[in-house]
Amino acid sequence: MAVTDHLTRATREVVRPTQQRTRVGDRRWATSGLLLAAVVAVAAWLPFLERPLSPDESGFLLLAQHWHHGSSLYGDYWVDRPPLLLWLFSLAGHLGPTHVTSVGVIAPGVKIMGAAASGAAVLLTGVLARQVAPRSRWSRTAAVVLAAALLSSPLLGMPETNGEVLAVPFVLLGTAGVVAALRRPWGRTAALLTAGAGASAMAGALVKQNVVDVFVFAAVAAVVLRHRVDRLRARMAGFAAGAVAVLGLALAGAWAQGTTVAGLWDAIVVFRLEASDVIGTSASEATSQRMTRTVLAFFTSGAGVVLAVTLVIATAAVLDRLLHDRRSDAPGVGGTTPSFASPAAALVAWELCAAVLGGSYWLHYLTGVVPGLVTVLALTGRSARPRTPARRAATLAVAYTLVAGVAVWAPHATAAVSVSSDAQVITYLREHAAPGDGVVVGFGHPDIVAGSGLSSPYEQLWSLPVRVRDPDLAQLQRVLAGPTAPRWVVVAGDSLETWGLDPAGTANAQRYLQRHYREDVTYGDWHIWQRQEGGAR
Repeated sequence: MAVTDHLTRATREVVRPTQQRTRVGDRRWATSGLLLAAVVAVAAWLPFLERPLSPDESGFLLLAQHWHHGSSLYGDYWVDRPPLLLWLFSLAGHLGPTHVTSVGVIAPGVKIMGAAASGAAVLLTGVLARQVAPRSRWSRTAAVVLAAALLSSPLLGMPETNGEVLAVPFVLLGTAGVVAALRRPWGRTAALLTAGAGASAMAGALVKQNVVDVFVFAAVAAVVLRHRVDRLRARMAGFAAGAVAVLGLALAGAWAQGTTVAGLWDAIVVFRLEASDVIGTSASEATSQRMTRTVLAFFTSGAGVVLAVTLVIATAAVLDRLLHDRRSDAPGVGGTTPSFASPAAALVAWELCAAVLGGSYWLHYLTGVVPGLVTVLALTGRSARPRTPARRAATLAVAYTLVAGVAVWAPHATAAVSVSSDAQVITYLREHAAPGDGVVVGFGHPDIVAGSGLSSPYEQLWSLPVRVRDPDLAQLQRVLAGPTAPRWVVVAGDSLETWGLDPAGTANAQRYLQRHYREDVTYGDWHIWQRQEGGAR
């Protein structure tokens, strides 16, 4: 027995350092892989730095650069977005020079901001995956690869820097904070994590108002874990305190620049409710066509495939627990708890609803689903054991997403930049307009206003606000007949008529346009009108 004990102790002394070295090596490889994935996500944006900005990117940058005390929500212009989005675009404007070329507005700083958000999101995916599945190397690897693949895919709107891609890092950070806080006993660290999660949750919503993902995750987690977490009320108070603090700072900063709380409430909440009604009752066929395109992109990109596979695996795991009469809240494989499955399911369900309820069905809406997908995929590592059909199916789904992302990214990155009709209009206005001229675009495409270098006396630079806030074009008619009437009016199509507008009001505005303006030139669907008096009166 003495010899046996001696040999056992000796064996442990030899094995323990080896195991420690193995764990250290594994952590180093995991960190290196995470950094590599983040670099890949950032590098995917590099071929697009000198590509022209999209209409939304140009418009947000324009508003960010001209936000001051003025006649509208953000200076002299109006948009249904929270202030943090414009502050991020203001920062982007300082990351590189903005210039106008024959192909449109070029602002590398905006693309750099999108690249930085993508890289940060990949890093935070690794942090979140480690929190929800601390002992599953597969979960962390699969979640990080999935995040990098989807955030680099043009099928999800990349390389457009939009509210979704800028909000994703805040969502991932807040979700990771909630999980980390709930896995710790109440104390200083848990309090700080909880407050930080609340701050991140509010920051995401201040980038785009429907990004309340962390609030949904935290609320469901609080309900599910109410009997398993100590000091739940204190945790909820800390979360709320962090959120309120960020909200207060944002409102104070916006007020200092001339934006009121009432104005933000009208734009962020009231307008979106009214817009949903207008879209639901008056949208054109283009909306349904974009919906079909978005659904196809969701599955072609691999996002829908991953969601379907994880749903099947989760369902099988639930059935397995029921068949073996196991408690649904028992500790699971990988050191995490199945209780986080319900918050994760609620998270991805909300993100899918947000993409649908947006109403306009742009591809970049799908970027908002990334946090939920990586979370449920990471949890799959607990349910799907190694070398099983479920694990192989999940691995193949992630591999397909990676291959699909590269297959779509490559032709986009190497394609020649074409001259759009927007760019042609911009070039014409820059060549023929005088510095004091104004321009109104009917309707949408704020990139034309931004690229022309002219100001717009009409506060609505996007088309949906026109349909909701000025459906009879009364405000537009006052602008055209007023002392700041623009010299130039750019119209999409043969007239101002479009879906969602009052026919009588549109007819009146069209008659005024034809009496006081003459059509100069046409580029694609754009018709450029010039005031017959030669300028504003």
